[in-house]
Amino acid sequence: MQPRNDLITMLKHFDLDDIDAHLYIGLLQIGPLSVGNLAAKLDIERGKAYRSLEKLRSLGLITTTMTNPIICKPVEPQEGLTNIIQRKENEFITMQKLANKLSDDLRDITRKQHPVESATVSIIQGRHNIYSRVGKLFSESKSIVYVVTTGKDLVRMYHTSIPEKIKICKASGGQIRIVTDVDDPSVTSMIGKLGASEIRIGKLPSKSRMIVEEGKRLLMSGGINESMDMNDDGDSVLDSNSIEMVENMYSLCEHLWKRSKSLEPIKRAAK
Repeated sequence: MQPRNDLITMLKHFDLDDIDAHLYIGLLQIGPLSVGNLAAKLDIERGKAYRSLEKLRSLGLITTTMTNPIICKPVEPQEGLTNIIQRKENEFITMQKLANKLSDDLRDITRKQHPVESATVSIIQGRHNIYSRVGKLFSESKSIVYVVTTGKDLVRMYHTSIPEKIKICKASGGQIRIVTDVDDPSVTSMIGKLGASEIRIGKLPSKSRMIVEEGKRLLMSGGINESMDMNDDGDSVLDSNSIEMVENMYSLCEHLWKRSKSLEPIKRAAK
């Protein structure tokens, strides 16, 4: 049986916070209950329980009766989660249809500026935003990109659109070279599914993340929280096109690459 905390973490990907997840899991385990009884059994303040259950109902994860007291019943998980996915798909389609017109309208009101060729530095906050930026870098690159990060970070990347972006990069003649510190076969097997050009195992300078595109761009973070929570807003990266920073970090990645061992010989040795 999956640990309760892991279930709560995974449910966060479906827009549920801690209380929402506790209530939904509680209903699945206990069965249909009134709001008052459910709140008491799970030790959740009644007002918070009412607000959370209203959210769960709008998401399609529970149904409620028209009786007094109101009885809450959980929707079967596969059906409930599919309801949320379909809603997100509809939102995505709406955004796609609006994007072209909206970008044109926004361009019309944008003040014209003379382009200035200078290095830029920005901070990207939040794990979803970070992986979206990583994917964009991959899909637009036609050169060598080094990815130096932990095994857990790579496993999280596998659960995003990044594998598809790596395919686009490789089809355009680019290379994605991964250096990580994990040689556990169960983990490296999943990392292999990312589809990188080559994966090497070596010692990382720290539990951090470096993604460097040759001559163009750098994404770099400090220490990474190793939880699998994709909604971790504490995760951040520095994003820069400073040639000096890019060249320095690219040289470091090349050094780490040369000192690391290819994953294939490691796999053969383990057999």
